[in-house]
Amino acid sequence: MPSNKKQHIAKDIIKKAKELGASLAGIVTVASIRNSPSHQAYREIQWPSVANSIVVLALMHEHTDPRLDWWGGKQGTPGNSILINIGKDLARWLAQEYGITASDLAYQVDEGGIFLKDAAVLAGLGAIGKNNLLITPDFGPRIRFRALMIDAYVEPAGPIDFAPCETCDMPCMRACPQGAFQSGFYDRSLCNEQMEQDKENGLLSQKADSVNSARILIKYCRICEFVCPVAMKE
Repeated sequence: MPSNKKQHIAKDIIKKAKELGASLAGIVTVASIRNSPSHQAYREIQWPSVANSIVVLALMHEHTDPRLDWWGGKQGTPGNSILINIGKDLARWLAQEYGITASDLAYQVDEGGIFLKDAAVLAGLGAIGKNNLLITPDFGPRIRFRALMIDAYVEPAGPIDFAPCETCDMPCMRACPQGAFQSGFYDRSLCNEQMEQDKENGLLSQKADSVNSARILIKYCRICEFVCPVAMKE
């Protein structure tokens, strides 16, 4: 496929993803993903041999609507459900418009997914900050991702020149309730301690799950997101 045709398709895909409800969208090749730092360290992922590119979909999770991020067990979060539906609609459009086959990637890496932050960086959506969050120019870190794998090679946008933490006084490091940055670097174990506390403080939902039993909603800590000044509305 000619390079100009690949670029044309890439623009069409990103435009359509946004029309379907995505806040952002980007494209990265499978080859680039395989060479990313996280995937080099985690070599157990097996993807279909026909996979050539990945479409990264993003949905803003603004602080004014925290319910998008409330975890409901196997049902995930409402925001994740929205992204899944956007992906399904985009897959149907790709098949009809270009004859491209697309399949939804699992969210968890050990279930066949990808490291979404790495993918988002390579797709040109943002940069990983010192707080270990993916930070975008348009929405800061208040955004969530999902991905589609497609059987066509589509021209990627590539990483962007974006370094939001270089001149920041890092309010996220001071605000963390677990002091996960007290060493000067992000400490995942301390962050996990907060997540375990959040699980213990889960709330009983008024809605039943798929087997009509009570469902617990977990409001995971997002303090480091909410104090990040990047793209924060006043």
